[in-house]
Amino acid sequence: MNRIPALICILLLAIPAALHADDKAVQIKAGDQMKYDVTTIEAAPGQKVTVTLTNAGVIPKAAMAHNFVLLKAGTDVTAFAMAAMTHQAEGYMPPEMADKVIAATKLVGPGESETVTFIAPAAGTYDYLCTFPGHALAGMRGLLVVK
Repeated sequence: MNRIPALICILLLAIPAALHADDKAVQIKAGDQMKYDVTTIEAAPGQKVTVTLTNAGVIPKAAMAHNFVLLKAGTDVTAFAMAAMTHQAEGYMPPEMADKVIAATKLVGPGESETVTFIAPAAGTYDYLCTFPGHALAGMRGLLVVK
């Protein structure tokens, strides 16, 4: 009888580790070339995804900051990027389009990193971009593919 409670304790301790085994961690670097080094992320619906963005560049933050902004499906990426350009005080995040954002990091300068965690939405394709002026329009974009 003493073995049963011990076995139950062992099993209960193992459950949290098993629940997090499918979590996804993604490291993205961005530099002075206005490009992400990861342009496609794959996840399953409901999967916990952690993205860490690192600015690997050397140009000062005021001239070359980067962020990671994941948008809801169907959001016009160009319109979002254009709206973001006029919101320097808000970290180039347009408050009028806040309902279009699934997850976002703050802007990071050279040598800085920022992490964001979110639950992957329903199956589909979702755009992510850097909202620093001109970056998304120059191609600093990627896709989250949920399947």
